Amino acid sequence: MHRIALRHYKKTSLIALFILSACTTGAGPEVGLLDTTIKGDDIRLFRYTLPLFREKQRPRAGGGQNRNNDRAEGEEAQLKRADYFLSEHPRLKEYCPNGYTVIDKYAVLNEIIIRGECKYSAE
Repeated sequence: MHRIALRHYKKTSLIALFILSACTTGAGPEVGLLDTTIKGDDIRLFRYTLPLFREKQRPRAGGGQNRNNDRAEGEEAQLKRADYFLSEHPRLKEYCPNGYTVIDKYAVLNEIIIRGECKYSAE
């Protein structure tokens, strides 16, 4: 009797977990931190922050020039990835329904920062 109730409980839990996970994945992932500000005359600004992952420097035999090029290419790839995450951010799509313009994009210490302004009419 006790085993039958336990099996039923496991099945019910799995079904509930599946339904909840299906409902939460529809909105899209929120990666990074989005701060929004509305200035006078409805000027909508935002600041998007994402962690920057840097590899620890390892000594290599040969030239140090290649190591610097690899690091720059890695940071460039992370900036492109940040652009993608920002464009897919569900809260930004709500906040800027007509799209946005990037004002500034840079990497400082261990984070990528993208600042932008919402477009006010569909182009």
